[in-house]
Amino acid sequence: MDRIGHKPDFDGLLGDKRLERRAELISSSLLQSRSSSIHSATKNEAEQRGFYRFLGNEAVNESVLIKEMIQRCVKNTMGKDVLVIQDTSSFGLSKNANNIKPGSGLGLVGNKTGLGFLSHVSLVLDAGSEDILGYCDLQLWHRTRDKSNNTTKVYKTEAIEEKESYKWIKAGKKTKDVLSQAAHVTIIQDREGDIYEQFCLVPDSRTSLIIRSRDNRRLADGSKLHSVLRNAPVLGGYLLTLPADLRKDKTKRVVEMEVRCQKVSIKKPRNGVGKEIAEEKELYAIEAREKNNDTKDGVCWRLLTDQPTLSLEEALKIVCRYTQRWYIEQLFRILKKQGFQIEESQLETGWAIRKLFLMVLNAALRVMQLYLAYGKEDCQELKEVFDQQEIDCLEAIEKNHLPKTPKTINPYRKDKLSWASWIIARLGGWKGNVRSQPAGPIIIKRGLDKFEDIYQGWKLAAFKT
Repeated sequence: MDRIGHKPDFDGLLGDKRLERRAELISSSLLQSRSSSIHSATKNEAEQRGFYRFLGNEAVNESVLIKEMIQRCVKNTMGKDVLVIQDTSSFGLSKNANNIKPGSGLGLVGNKTGLGFLSHVSLVLDAGSEDILGYCDLQLWHRTRDKSNNTTKVYKTEAIEEKESYKWIKAGKKTKDVLSQAAHVTIIQDREGDIYEQFCLVPDSRTSLIIRSRDNRRLADGSKLHSVLRNAPVLGGYLLTLPADLRKDKTKRVVEMEVRCQKVSIKKPRNGVGKEIAEEKELYAIEAREKNNDTKDGVCWRLLTDQPTLSLEEALKIVCRYTQRWYIEQLFRILKKQGFQIEESQLETGWAIRKLFLMVLNAALRVMQLYLAYGKEDCQELKEVFDQQEIDCLEAIEKNHLPKTPKTINPYRKDKLSWASWIIARLGGWKGNVRSQPAGPIIIKRGLDKFEDIYQGWKLAAFKT
């Protein structure tokens, strides 16, 4: 298998060998950079000029950069049961608005004045091991009108293809197309993906949906979804650990969850849905609710899926898979303030910033791979992510740079990615003992930055000897 997300291959994609070599050099530089800053990602002024020329070159199209990532993902998914986690994030660039040329790929985000672009990302994981396999779809756009128009009567009656929310269905169709050689595909989305047309158009014999319910939908028998779930019998329960959230003044706690599920037939909305769409759609609804807590702070997830779900075991599998949506939120964190800082870019055109964002996505994959491998004995092979020189350097770091005590010894096999993740987390400031909180993606990112510094010096010293 190719080393996933680590070595982009632009051969034959740009129609110019020089551009293709430059693309691979830039990808390698970003992989070793602390941020998306061209200054920090390059070694000298000549490299910087080449970087700027590449991003400003009209022959380098967004679609080509996306195609390269998708091609690598396809190779990694053949014959596998995969999860495709989809979400949207906006990237605000108002801080540098005065330096960005108008009409160059940016528009409204967040409100009437914010400047930036939006991205809808489809992140692919192996359903069994949770290994990251790449991206199967990427959509970039900027708004030309205020999003408040979404609440108007005209917008509500528009065809789904004319709405921004069509991104969910578009991503689902593209996923089915490019992952046609995967054994099975499960697409996971949050509330915004709760669109009636999607349930009718996307699922098939090898493609399933798991979507968090947004609306208290009408059912075919005249009842409402929430009431039906609330009155369904409890199948069983499980314990859920909720982490502390200092921003919301919430402490860590363990709650008891009750699980219910019900086969339902949801009703087609009265307005805005084409006549060719079925009047009803049979689905399975799952509710995981915190026991004896109906307050707004109580945990309650209502999920919709086309996968047959009638037992506790089946319902828990759906809930577990939905919780993996957290990974894409971590990916967006890595791309922003505490990670690659794409919103701090000083480039002069939106098109260049958007191309830089696509290339940074490759580097972010490596951080996510290490984050997902952290603490797991059964995870990716080390050589799928690090080459032999890097592995040799990691061994030297473990031997010479990390203080050892009986409580801080790397417990993982050296051929597994979790071994490297443990070392990287230590470099990022994680204490390394069992009482420490698990290392998060930002700790992993910091550790990877420090590793790259050590690695560059280690290579230079090895070269001199």
